[in-house]
Amino acid sequence: MAIGTYYDLLGVAPDAPTATIRDAYRRAARAHHPDRVGDTSAARMAEINQAWNTLSDPVRRRRYDRSLGEPEHAPMPASAPTTVHEPLPPARVPWRMLGVMFVLGVVFVVISVVTASEPPPPIVDHLLEPGSCVAIRPNGDAGEVLCTEPHQAVVEVLVPTGELCPAGTEPHRDEQGLGTACVRPI
Repeated sequence: MAIGTYYDLLGVAPDAPTATIRDAYRRAARAHHPDRVGDTSAARMAEINQAWNTLSDPVRRRRYDRSLGEPEHAPMPASAPTTVHEPLPPARVPWRMLGVMFVLGVVFVVISVVTASEPPPPIVDHLLEPGSCVAIRPNGDAGEVLCTEPHQAVVEVLVPTGELCPAGTEPHRDEQGLGTACVRPI
């Protein structure tokens, strides 16, 4: 037996709230379940499930209601699937926005390069470390100076006082008295 609409199948009005439709679905499912009635009601139970599946979801219900209002559509047979899959619109690439973002990025890079200032000059902190430029003081101590200023050596390694420097370097006491600077003369 084919029922005209899902509303007719569940015995509810087209403007029935979801709670009423749910109660009608449960009653119909209990009355027509194959475990209770037998395998002959399997097709009827599938129709009831499809009606609930469509009418319980607001989006599917609106689509279904629209399909009922259009005259070219005959009422769907209860066994026909009613899930309507509308095709997604083709993906649009926002080329204009990507172009604007690219131009803004290029402008930002150009402005950054043009307005970039010279890095701050290095400072002399009087703490020797490998690579520091040093001037040898009259008392033989090694004192840090800027590498842009006249200097006599570059620190290769620092060793504790009393230890030997590697070959090719000269030992000089750190000006701060923190150990021995092994320097390579220039």
